[in-house]
Amino acid sequence: MPALSANMPDSIKGVTLQGVEVTSKRAIDPIKTTTQTQSIDAQEIKLRGITDISDAMRRFAGVNLRDYGGAGGMKTVSLRGFGAQHTGVVYDGIALSNLQNGEIDLSRYNLDNLNSVSLNTGENDEIFLPARASASASTLILSSYTDKDLYDPSLRMRVALEAGSFNHWRPSASIGKSFSEKVALSASGSFLHSDNDYPYTLANGNTTMHERRRNSRINNGNGELSCFWQCAPGGSLTIKGYVYGNDQQLPGPAILYNPENNEYLRELNTFGQATYRQRLAPKWRLMINAKYNWASTRYENHSDIYPNGLLRNRYIQQEYYGSAALLFSPISGLQFDYSADYAHNKFRNGAALYMRNSLLQSLAAKYTVWRLKIIAKALYSLYMHPATGVNDAGTHQRLSPSLGLLLQPIPSEEFFVRASYKEIFRMPTFSELYFDHYGSINLDPEVTRQYNLGVTWQRSSMGFLDQLGITLDGYINEVRNKIVAMPVGMFMMRMMNLGKVRIFGADATLQCDFRLAQSHMLLLNATYSYTRAQPRTDRTMLDWMKQLAYTPLNSGSASLTWTNPWVNVTAHVTGCSGRYSTNHNLPSSRIPGYMELGFTLSHAFHFRGHVLELRADLINALDKQYELVARYPMPGRAWSTSVVFKL
Repeated sequence: MPALSANMPDSIKGVTLQGVEVTSKRAIDPIKTTTQTQSIDAQEIKLRGITDISDAMRRFAGVNLRDYGGAGGMKTVSLRGFGAQHTGVVYDGIALSNLQNGEIDLSRYNLDNLNSVSLNTGENDEIFLPARASASASTLILSSYTDKDLYDPSLRMRVALEAGSFNHWRPSASIGKSFSEKVALSASGSFLHSDNDYPYTLANGNTTMHERRRNSRINNGNGELSCFWQCAPGGSLTIKGYVYGNDQQLPGPAILYNPENNEYLRELNTFGQATYRQRLAPKWRLMINAKYNWASTRYENHSDIYPNGLLRNRYIQQEYYGSAALLFSPISGLQFDYSADYAHNKFRNGAALYMRNSLLQSLAAKYTVWRLKIIAKALYSLYMHPATGVNDAGTHQRLSPSLGLLLQPIPSEEFFVRASYKEIFRMPTFSELYFDHYGSINLDPEVTRQYNLGVTWQRSSMGFLDQLGITLDGYINEVRNKIVAMPVGMFMMRMMNLGKVRIFGADATLQCDFRLAQSHMLLLNATYSYTRAQPRTDRTMLDWMKQLAYTPLNSGSASLTWTNPWVNVTAHVTGCSGRYSTNHNLPSSRIPGYMELGFTLSHAFHFRGHVLELRADLINALDKQYELVARYPMPGRAWSTSVVFKL
């Protein structure tokens, strides 16, 4: 291995020297953050029996997942009663965007290509970030590599094949190599095919009907190419290219006596992004980001109700994005950051063209003194809609503050008290603004306020209890100018600013590592969430003080893993209480609660410097029939196996 350079990034987590790997803890310890931060790395993903990214999300406290079922079902995540539009997704340092509906489909990203998955509620403790990273109520952070990989001179190769129920196949491969201290390249790709024709049941009075999902086949693939270049002393450039293609059938909702559906979706998305980091002086650091994103969506519906029996729509999105951040550290424990982002978005629906220009600026400060950490930030947001031949949505601007505190009352204990406040606002999506019989250009942005108070405690080396970590957070969220769909005619809905929502609840997490014997560990992870989300628009409305649609009152997860020299064994369970598909909470709209139990067996064989990993999963072992979205049944009992070879 080449000699280590003094110009390596500060965030490097480990290096390899003479065959000995030395690693440190995560850059941000979830126990020591001013806001709730939850994280799962690649090793935990394996040990906790997590099967895909939606399963990973269900292991986080406070998460409400919408899953339209099976391998091809769209998967979006919302947190603490907010909608999915309030959760930003950051992939390798730069935010993903979808101005059509504001939701990022997580099924496009594969767990085997991710090094870590983190979820921040409120503000991030790291202030040296693009301004857009602070423009959401919560942020999901996906990281596909570690800094250690950038300096590993050995050839890193991974080939995997996953097979499962319902003719599910997914081969994948990745390769990476550092050619010197200054240059590293990596590439990865995967392909998924699934018939997705799983069985489900429908209740019709006293009769139970057994059906199978039809028109549900999916083929998709993605590829990535990344390059790291240490282009100057104290400076580095990271470039990533990404392409995703999807061709699938849409099964539609499960309706009595009408199992057929003839809808098709074809998607193509590609983006290129670059990040340049430079240490200007001992106290100054600069970061510049740039990105171009292009996405095409083709939708077809074959039905006699349309002229010539066919409805065909095509939507095209484009984004030009740039950002710059400057970090100043005048004295030990004190940092200031100024970040500015600009984005130009275009959205084309047939002949109609819609545009948005966004300017975001943030000023942040972080101060650590004694046993106290303080983080303060102000975000200025300006959104402009140029006239494009249709009525434009005007200009909106707002200054949004946030504040976070972390105190360690007892110096000898890893016990912390934290409090935070964050205000943000969400611009309406293009669908909410412009779509025929649906949108309204007069919409105001939704304004959110988050209040959080929590405690965290961590202890290690207590006899056979190797590590213990506990977090408990209580919160109050408010949403004003809530955008809701209101009927204005027999067949027409219109988006309006009529809603106010107050959300209060609590999240708890538990991590226990028990050392049973030499090379034998028992790993316990558990989460619980209570969420009371109440619309408070008007006392005369039917949804007054009812539970917000698709928000369970109680939810949680748990996993228990026994690691040993032979076969690692994991049992895991996720579930939630009943929900409603409408804010009116009518009995006919109730979605029953569920509990899903699964098991995982895995083992890694090491030989001649290579690794062969074998894994088998039993998913939904009790064959529980349930739904996360009304009339979109989830798969019942299923199996999955995978073989991974690492060079």
